[in-house]
Amino acid sequence: MVKRKASTFDVANNIILGILALTMVYPVINLVVVSFSSITDVIAGGTSLLWPKSIDLSAYKYVLNYASLWTAYENTIFVTLVGTTINLIMSALAAYVLSERAMPGRNVLTTFVLITMFFNGGLIPTYLVVNKTGLIDSLWALIVPGAISTWNMLIIRNFFQGIPNSLKESARIDGAGELRILLQIMLPLSMPVMATMALFYGVAHWNQYSNAIIYLNSPDKRVLQVVIREMYNTAIQELDSDALPPPVETVRAATVVLATVPILLVYPFLQKYFVKGVMVGALKG
Repeated sequence: MVKRKASTFDVANNIILGILALTMVYPVINLVVVSFSSITDVIAGGTSLLWPKSIDLSAYKYVLNYASLWTAYENTIFVTLVGTTINLIMSALAAYVLSERAMPGRNVLTTFVLITMFFNGGLIPTYLVVNKTGLIDSLWALIVPGAISTWNMLIIRNFFQGIPNSLKESARIDGAGELRILLQIMLPLSMPVMATMALFYGVAHWNQYSNAIIYLNSPDKRVLQVVIREMYNTAIQELDSDALPPPVETVRAATVVLATVPILLVYPFLQKYFVKGVMVGALKG
């Protein structure tokens, strides 16, 4: 096998992409370094590039001892797991219906669905709907109103349309119903796009903030992002008082690390599906 000689464009392209990758990775590394740095180093601005000059866990002790943190973790995990499961079920069902080219009224229904991607009821009408359905101050308010993302559902639909129709026809001849075709043929063949959508939906649920501060009132219903913001504000207030918390910068870095690491751990398990799922789902159809 003859190896192709790297051109000047390839070399320049790799250098540029490498620089861009470093600019994206370094802020994350810097956050971790700051979160483990000592009070003296942070105040003096003496943190090193890749490793703290002196390791100090006071920021993590401050964050991990915060009263509402673990309850917020439980609420966020519940919203993420249950919400993502409902999202995938609803999106797959809708995508399967819209992927059937012979279905009467398919184009009209698809147009109706597309309209919801560009226009919504707005903040106040949505709040009134959530209120009338009794979801205010319930974690379900973060799950039910956004049960389907139109964009994600359309990507799944496009992926379904790329699966040979002969497989479904053969199953129908053998007596399989539509639900069985979806569960035993379409979904097993659609793992790349389903894993990708699970990642999209999961990250969106994990990072919920605006809806949480609008719909949730009870302290025991707060999610992680709300508590992190509260924790950061508390650290600032204590810094202005007689108390002596860790520097605000290290608290902020520690909270970001604790909020980001759990969701980052999911990426390696879905990475092999990620590119394939997005590209095939976006291009086929």
